[in-house]
Formats: sequence, structure tokens, C-alpha cells
Amino acid sequence: MWADRLTRDKLNKLAFGLFVGAIGGFVAEYFHVPLAWMLGPLFFCMAASVAGLPVLVPMWLRGNFMLIIGLFLGESFQGMEVEAILRWPISMAGAVLYMPVATWLAYLYYRYLAREDQMTAICSSIPGGLTAVVLISGSLGADERNVALAQSLRIAFVVCMAPVVAFGLMGYAPPAMDMYEGQTLISLPDLALLVGSSLALMWLLRNSGIPILPMVCPLIASAALRLGGFIDGSMPHWLVEIGLLVLGAGVGTRFAGIPVRRLLSFGALTFGGTAVLMGVAAVFAVIVSAITGLELIALLLAYAPGGVAEMSLIAFAIDADSGFVAVHHIVRIVFVMISVPLLAAWVARSRGEPNR
Repeated sequence: MWADRLTRDKLNKLAFGLFVGAIGGFVAEYFHVPLAWMLGPLFFCMAASVAGLPVLVPMWLRGNFMLIIGLFLGESFQGMEVEAILRWPISMAGAVLYMPVATWLAYLYYRYLAREDQMTAICSSIPGGLTAVVLISGSLGADERNVALAQSLRIAFVVCMAPVVAFGLMGYAPPAMDMYEGQTLISLPDLALLVGSSLALMWLLRNSGIPILPMVCPLIASAALRLGGFIDGSMPHWLVEIGLLVLGAGVGTRFAGIPVRRLLSFGALTFGGTAVLMGVAAVFAVIVSAITGLELIALLLAYAPGGVAEMSLIAFAIDADSGFVAVHHIVRIVFVMISVPLLAAWVARSRGEPNR
């Protein structure tokens, strides 16, 4: 597997992809774009991919750098009150209930307005769990390429829409120029304890089937150690920005080989489906906020149909509760991991096929 991953051609594409992403990060930072080192690489690598340039930031590399993102997001648990966490089960229930409602409404859109076949419409409508949904879409008889494109474009759209909604429609103040300003750097002994605990937890849970383990385990370890008062301080900002670069460039290079015309036409359809899912997320966020008193913007990001890392990082950038957002997305991904195979089994039975 590693011999295939580390061929000279792929390493050259990886180096060029990271170079393009770094240029995007510098440009975005120059213009004070929020989360410059994620959004800049995302859009520069997307443009390079569509233009046919040899850029590649593979999913295995992105997955390994999730460790840094998990450690970073765990910082949001520093000084968090237990009283706030006790209200999370209600909002988590909302995240689970949101899934079937949002999927059904988005399915109607993809089936009858976008004219997708039944299985492709279903798989394109599921908000979250991109990898699991794409992997199983083929066995369901769906068009895997359309599903992957719809899910990937949705993440890009939501990443763009979230700051617009927060700063434009909801009136939140834009973040400070330096989001790391005033933070105390974590000490080397604390960092060693944090990384060691994360790796140990990853080893213990390696066969558990928990999704995005390289991000979940550092998040759990950081939350536990910080809530218990064992460690303090923030990750080095340059290390976080490298993680953001790989994350953003990894999303951007997913669009390699897609003609511009197809991307624009399919993008318009996906934007409509994303708007449906975001509308349902907004309704659930307003209801749960009224019941629990939790912050509306945090709930909106927690229910938004984007990636767990992307939405959590946007929450951090606008000074919302990024730990809250991350935990809710993880709960939703677990629900997807459970429900999608059940859906596949039901479809197989309805067609009289063996249950694989």
C-alpha cells in the first residue's frame, strides 16, 4: 500500500499540491480571510484541480494530520463548565433527529428537481459521513461519481456559507486579525502527555470501528486532561496552520479531472440541495436553542451538513464553542455509520439480493 502511495509521480503531485495550497494560505492571510490557512488552500487547490494541474493531497495524509486538528479543537474544553455539558444530550438528540428529516427533504429535491435516480438521490442527500456514504453508494446501485461530487461540493459550499451567515445575516463580529493572540503556549511536558495519551487511546480503540479515529482520540484525550486540570496552554500556531493547510488542500484536490462545465452545472444543483439541508439545520438549531438556551450559532454549525473538522474550525474562528460543534458532528457521523449499512441491507432485501 505504501509503495503505491509513495510513487515518484504521486509524491511530485503531493509536493505541488501543498505548494499551491501554501500560496493560497499566504494570499488569504494577506487579505485577512478568516481561517486563511484552510480556506486559501481549499480554493487555490480546487482551481488548480479543475484547471488540470497535477495537484494531489490524498485522504490518507489528510487523515494523519487530523491528529493536530483534534488536539487543537480539544483546547475549547479548557475551563468549560460541567453545567454546559449537561445540556448537550438534548442538542445531540436534535442532531440525530435532524438526519432523517433533512435526508428526506433533500432526497425529494435530488429525485424530482435534480432528476437523479433513486439510490443516487438518497446517497447524495445524507448530510455527513462522506467517506462511508461514497464507499457504500456503489453497492446500492448509485452513481458513485455523482455522490462523491455532491458530498464534496457540499462541504465546500457550507465552508463558504457559514462565515457569510455568521458575519452577514446573524451580525457576529469578524474575528481579530490574529486568532492566536494572547494564548499561552503549551509546555513540552504537557504536550508530551497530550500526544502520548492520544496515541495510546488510538491504539486501544483501533478495532472499535469509531470513525475518524485520528481526530476523535486526540479530542477526547485533550478534553479529559483539560477538564481535569492536568494540562494547560495552546498548540503552536505554526503547527496548527500546517494541519489547516493539509485539510483545506485535501478538500480542494478532490475535484481533479472534473470538467469546468460539469462542475458548474452540477454545482448549481448541489447548491440547491445544500440550501435545503441548511434550511432544516437552521430550523432545528432555532428550536433546540429555544429549549436549552445554547448559543444559536454553535447549534447551527453543529447541525450544518459540512465536515466535522471544517465546521469545528469555523466555530473556533468566530469564537463559538468548537468542542461542542465537534462532538455533535462526531455523534452524527456515528449515526451515519450505523444507519447507512442498515439502509444498504434493507435495499438488498427489497431487491431480493444477498445481504452483503
